[in-house]
Amino acid sequence: MMHILLTTLLTCMMMSNGDTATITTGNVRRTIQNAALKQDSRIAYAYYPSYTGMPLYQRKINEAISVAVPFRLGDEESPIASQNLSEQFFTNALHDLAKRYSDYITSTSDVNEAPWVLIDSTMIDDQVLLLGKQTDLVQVVRYRYEFAGGAHGNSFITIALFSKTTGKQLAFAKDIVTDLAGFKKVAEAAFRKARKIPGKRSFTKAGYWFEQGFGLSENVLLSNDTVTLIYNPYECAPYVMGEIRVSIPMSEVESLLKIRSR
Repeated sequence: MMHILLTTLLTCMMMSNGDTATITTGNVRRTIQNAALKQDSRIAYAYYPSYTGMPLYQRKINEAISVAVPFRLGDEESPIASQNLSEQFFTNALHDLAKRYSDYITSTSDVNEAPWVLIDSTMIDDQVLLLGKQTDLVQVVRYRYEFAGGAHGNSFITIALFSKTTGKQLAFAKDIVTDLAGFKKVAEAAFRKARKIPGKRSFTKAGYWFEQGFGLSENVLLSNDTVTLIYNPYECAPYVMGEIRVSIPMSEVESLLKIRSR
């Protein structure tokens, strides 16, 4: 149920965040079945419709979404980026997922596991507002959950930032933060507070995998009020700790961020 709610939340965020007239959204699903169970797999998609004169950043975001869609190509092939997305593109992805799972359960060879329960959701925030100003940023949030049998499924969130001016995908620590050491100091204090780790206690003794000292998460969610570090399962701690989120008030790090207004 948690995964269903999160998928719905991301879709609602997209629909309620400014002018989304240039973003197409929708849902596709397919029932995938094994010998004992059947389950709906689904994709909540978002993309920019292709048109003449389409901005570079929209083309680059479409390409990034297209190569992230699972199971549309064989393992031996590299995904081919596409700027022209459609509902059929995502329908085909679920068709490929069903075929991949069918091949997996009927194969007599030793092949990798293939998920048969899949939830994939993408949100494009093309109206990012920070500090009350519309910025050069577009934020693309993708949530994915998959299950291939075994003890538990796997879920993760990926967040990508793109520049509207250049179309370039930006790295938060490199392109957004102006004082990395200062930001990490604030972030570590916020992490310790959120996870109730005393300042004198090492992260390793507390059960976290920061063997080389505190590290920022790979995915960072921006809002007017907060900067949220999102650590996926296994990123900095065992699976049992789940996803870890640490929110830092924007007021504490505003001076450490490069936020360019248009």
